[in-house]
Order: sequence, then C-alpha cells, then structure tokens
Amino acid sequence: MTDPALLAIANRLYANVESGLPDQCDAPMKVPASAYRDPARWEQEMQRVFLRVPLLVALECDVPEPGDHATLDICGRPLLVVRGDDGAVRVFLNACRHRGARVVAERCGQARRFTCPYHAWTYDRQGQLVGVPGRDSFGELDVTGLVELPSATRAGAVFATLSPGMDFVIDDWLGPMADALATLRLGELYPYREITELEGPNWKLAADGYVDGYHIGYLHKDSIGAKSITNRNTYDRLGVHQRIGFATKQTPELHRIPGEELVLPDVMSMVHFVFPNVSISGGHGDAVMLSRLVPGPTPDRSRTFQYQYFREPVEGDAMLAKAEQRRQAYERVVRDEDYATGFGIAAGLAGLGDDHFRFGRNEPGNQHLHQCIDALVDVTA
Repeated sequence: MTDPALLAIANRLYANVESGLPDQCDAPMKVPASAYRDPARWEQEMQRVFLRVPLLVALECDVPEPGDHATLDICGRPLLVVRGDDGAVRVFLNACRHRGARVVAERCGQARRFTCPYHAWTYDRQGQLVGVPGRDSFGELDVTGLVELPSATRAGAVFATLSPGMDFVIDDWLGPMADALATLRLGELYPYREITELEGPNWKLAADGYVDGYHIGYLHKDSIGAKSITNRNTYDRLGVHQRIGFATKQTPELHRIPGEELVLPDVMSMVHFVFPNVSISGGHGDAVMLSRLVPGPTPDRSRTFQYQYFREPVEGDAMLAKAEQRRQAYERVVRDEDYATGFGIAAGLAGLGDDHFRFGRNEPGNQHLHQCIDALVDVTA
C-alpha cells in the first residue's frame, strides 16, 4: 500500500511539473560570500551550532545487537556509539578516563568489553569502568566510566550533543521531522560496511548542494540528473530540518499509472536534510544513502562520509556487487561534480570581497539552511 504522505508529495511534484514551477519563497535572498571563508564566522558556527545542537550520529541499524559499536569524529570530538546489554544505545567520548587515549580504533565492530590500548583500562558495554591493571598501586579513582554524551533515539536514528551536559528533548528538536523520518523506516535497513570518505570545501558550500534542486539537471545532467526534471521540486520546512522532493521523467505519468502498479521511486525521489549536516537520500525504495558533512579543522575544508543502506541484508556476491556499484557511483558524482565545483567556488571567494551569493525564490532549501544557521549564530551579536 502506498504511504499517503509520500503519495501527497508525488502529487505536489506532478502539479509543479504541470505548472512549470517549483515550490518558491517570497523573494530572493543574499548571503555574504565572506560567510563561507571568514574564520571568526566559522568559529561561531562550530561553537553555536555543531557543539550545541543534537546531531544525527548513527542509525540504530548500525548497532543492532548488544556490544555492536561504531566510531566517528565530529569537530574534534571522538565518539563511540554502543548498544548496551540493556538494549539502549548510548554515545560516549571515545577517550579513556585515564590519559585520553582512544578506547576503540576500528570504525565498527562487536565487543563484550572495550580496552584502552595504552594501559588496558577496560569498560563494559554501558561505558562503566570495570578494569584497571595495578589498581592497588594506582591510588584513589574519581571516575566510574567513559564520558557519556546526552543522546536519544527516534525513528531509527541516534542523536547526540557533542558537549557533556548539553541536554535536549528529542521531540522538541525534531518537531515534524520525526514523522517524516518515520516514513523512511530506517529501523528496517541493513548497512553496507564500506564507507566512502571524501574531502570537501567549506561545510556550507558542501551542504548547499544537498538542499539544492536547481542544479540537478545541469551539473548532474549525465549522471543522477539524467532521469530528473530539474527545478520542479517540493520543499517542506520541518522546524530547522527539511524534506525535498525531486521530480523524475516519469512524474508526468503519475495519474495514468494504476494504483496497484504505482512504484513511487519511479516517479519521485526525496532528500531529508537533518540540520545541520546530514542528508538522507531515498528511503521509500530499496536503498538509502546517508551523507554526513563534517567541518574540517579550518574554514576551507570539510569531510563527507557516505553510508549505503538496503532493505535486505548485504550478503552474497550479487548483493555485495550491487552495493559496491552504488557506493562507487555516488562517490564519483559527489567528488567529480559537486565537490569539484565547490572547490572551484572556494578558489574565487577571496576575489568576491564584499559581494554576495544570491539564492533565488526557487531555492527554498538553501534559504532555509542559511536562515537557520544565522538564527543560531546570531549574526547581529
């Protein structure tokens, strides 16, 4: 049965194709070009956005069983995501409480205990300190476990803040995005463990591409844009987050396809952008790509991690080959098209001086992204 919420988006895309226009804002918007390269502005974004707001750090399917774990680094914070023996998913700083060494080195795995390689301090699946070699000779201990970060799960996704004590209410943060994510059935996915890592330009230059439906038929005309009707998108503002619908060459056939024969991924595609840095592409078909944009150590660089997920276990030669083919295809698109263009933009930023980037009425995704960043950074302060 077709999900009514998804069918409603498909019908809106059909209407946009018929009218020849995408969803639109009231007016164009300007963003100073300097906002993409100014070190002071970038530092404010790190402190007031990335180190404060809840970030999507994993999907629950990444750690389905007790002892399953995943590691990642965001803004100088090494993270360890673990499902405990009680079934709860927790997020810790991946730093031993003795001398700060990384407790877990691998990107993902399964373990009964986590032992620091430096002095063999050992932690259980709940992050509790359960072993200290030479305990009698060490002296008094004032720690009981790894530093746990505030976290919560919703709709199959794991969220955490990077600063201890920065508590949050997940339903307040997600708002209507919670229901939108629920339609993706993220909890039913299976991960492909080969992850793509790409060097990118300034994190906002990278993020601009993920919320932009205007460029698909031009920059990507010979790749992912070959099946698209560009600039006919739907845009839904879901709090600080957003959902973007993309029309395909088959969208005009929507009302001529009998309901029992309708395959939604043929007539539309979607991106859910979880503010400030995660794009979930697909979700109503048999595959999902999650892209995590991570600011680099300087304003001019970022890293992007692409994760591929499927509705069936990624096992057997045929399925593994399919997953790898998909991974490589999207790696080429982002590296050779999106980020090659982004680096070109970055190279000209200094020459633009006091000029601005201009986001048209037909670019609601970009306008919303920058409005939400500005609201948190408070550019008037």
